[in-house]
Amino acid sequence: MRTQGIRITLEEDCVFSASTATEGGHEGLDRVPGQALLGAAAARLYAKLDRADAFTLFHSGKVRFGDGLPAAGDEAAGPMPLSWHHPKEEKPEGGDGRLHPERVYNFCHVRALGNDRQPAQLRGGYVRADGLRLRPQREFRLKTAIDPHKGRAKDSQLFGYDALLRGQTFLARVDADDDVDPALVERALAVLNGECLLGRSRSAEYGRARLEPVDIPLPKPGEAGTRLVLWLLSDLALLDEAGQPTLEPDPALLGLGPGKVDWRATFVRSRRYAPWNAHRRGYDREREVLVAGSVVTVDLDEPPSAEALERLATGVGLYREGGLGRILANPALLDGEHPSFTAPAEAGGADEIRRPADPLLDWLEAISGGRGERLDRMAREIAAEIAGRIAAARRFAGVSAGQRFGPSRSQWGQVGQLARRRPPDLMERLFQRKDALIRMEKAGWKDVIPPGAEGGEWLTLAEWLEQRFGTLDGEERADLVARVAHMVREETEKNTDQEAAQ
Repeated sequence: MRTQGIRITLEEDCVFSASTATEGGHEGLDRVPGQALLGAAAARLYAKLDRADAFTLFHSGKVRFGDGLPAAGDEAAGPMPLSWHHPKEEKPEGGDGRLHPERVYNFCHVRALGNDRQPAQLRGGYVRADGLRLRPQREFRLKTAIDPHKGRAKDSQLFGYDALLRGQTFLARVDADDDVDPALVERALAVLNGECLLGRSRSAEYGRARLEPVDIPLPKPGEAGTRLVLWLLSDLALLDEAGQPTLEPDPALLGLGPGKVDWRATFVRSRRYAPWNAHRRGYDREREVLVAGSVVTVDLDEPPSAEALERLATGVGLYREGGLGRILANPALLDGEHPSFTAPAEAGGADEIRRPADPLLDWLEAISGGRGERLDRMAREIAAEIAGRIAAARRFAGVSAGQRFGPSRSQWGQVGQLARRRPPDLMERLFQRKDALIRMEKAGWKDVIPPGAEGGEWLTLAEWLEQRFGTLDGEERADLVARVAHMVREETEKNTDQEAAQ
């Protein structure tokens, strides 16, 4: 078997639904399903292959696109084993995010905690070999459909997305049997290198990710005997002898030969879902699966053969091409009453969520700290100066309080809207072009401003503003003009409302 690791970095939030339910809250997966990688490769490559190669690559199970699991450094974590429990009154992990071995009890080997302590199952998250617990960051967003005819929210069309947050890193594996043409596998790996779209709502704001090949270590099984503890690294879909879906992990169905399940040392959960096929624009066949993280303990009549263990390593059950059926036999983490963790990796904790390149974040960082406060203070001073000049011009012109004077709210709004776009020729578009917003011949801007106490010329408001804005720092001019226009517009709106009330 040949293996290639793929690092998946989410550059936008990504949505991977856990079920096809259309009622109730949306629940998303906390990993990147292998079916998403298979779909991304098929979308770019399927039409270029003949039928035989397409079947081998995407349908036969000889090439398997595994789930992308949360990563810390270059090591992927495994789904939290459902056989692990901890005392309910104690937290299982410390401040460094690593599980305490003495606080984690493996119920494959123990039945109670002792001292009448109540056990609580460890659910959610992933665990690395050194005990680091990873919890992928998710966010739920509530949205509504828009009626295209009315331009407003549709009735009864409220929905939400539970998405994996951008900036996180996941590691996946693509495995291929030795009898698959290496050139065919290389073609699949080539299209899974670079930027691609994954998950739901890819035409809107979700789904952009970056893929790159990496070398990752493979999980190592333990020694095999007549008793096997099987840790499901991905979902498992089985068929019984009659060809019907079953949730009973009988050893014969796993290819291990005759034996029985030790249900006292088995901890499983299940779910059912039907994946969406974007090419066919419909749902695939519904799947009933045992979920990743389940732990199955089996007692065999005789030790498994080398061929059986090899089949187990390559995956069992249905839908292996999409990453299902990956099982690790007798892993070191489940060998004992308490887990035995390795020494902490040099990389330490989980990968930090990296900041994506985004204009909104640039702006938020720009206004954070002292810069935003300083610009607001300068804008208030300029806005107060403008208000004082307009008030002086009103008195000079003998305009009563109930009469309109100076630029309107909409005129200031247009100035602010232009400044927020930060055009490089802002001054020209405000004052100098034929279609400039602030011109001496326009109503409001042509009102004459008397000189201040320091003396000076009689100028129109347009001329005075051009001089005043011209003294501002070029790099900060657009931000200041936008803030000033907003403040003056609010003041104008307040004065208009007061005059209307009188």
